[in-house]
Amino acid sequence: MPLTKIEQISDSRYLAIWHMEESAEELREKLHPRSSDTDLLRSYRSDKKILEWYCGRLCLKSLCEHIGIRYEGLRKNTTGKPFLRHSEAEISLSHSYPYVAAILDLNKDVGIDLEQPKQKLQKVAHKFLNTQELHFTNDDITLLCIHWCAKETLYKIVDQKISFKNHMAIEPFEVQPKGELIGRVIVNGTINSFKLEYRIENDYILTFNL
Repeated sequence: MPLTKIEQISDSRYLAIWHMEESAEELREKLHPRSSDTDLLRSYRSDKKILEWYCGRLCLKSLCEHIGIRYEGLRKNTTGKPFLRHSEAEISLSHSYPYVAAILDLNKDVGIDLEQPKQKLQKVAHKFLNTQELHFTNDDITLLCIHWCAKETLYKIVDQKISFKNHMAIEPFEVQPKGELIGRVIVNGTINSFKLEYRIENDYILTFNL
């Protein structure tokens, strides 16, 4: 079943995971996109991007239906952060083919990221990790992926143009299949701390804030 999970994280927060198996045509029939969205989809040259677009919105639509919110599509602000139309709920999306993750909170800011551990993270680790993080991860692909996901999650929450390496820090943590970690965002001398949950699944890493 493409929608693999809807999970309640807290009284106000819900998570959905979608495994892409359908064709774009099948997804279109489930979503019935707005005419403006149809024009956008025609501009995409990547089939994967089209599938991710549909599945991300179907994830959110499923969450809305699950908790009794009417889904009327998405809008984005000037930085590209998504919001539900005609709703005060906060949302975040992530995709790494063939998976899409969505999170919704009725009251608080949210961020989510889903990635598949890949060797290319070893080549770019110095670009997004500080010295302490490089030492802690020690070129381990799973740890590198957790750190990347965690920083992507923080980036989506704060919604500012900041450096992963210079403005974010992930504190060392005990590695488990499912656990928590602390991420900090440091901008202009101000430090904001966030508690994140991470999950090591069979073929992807998932992080979101708590």
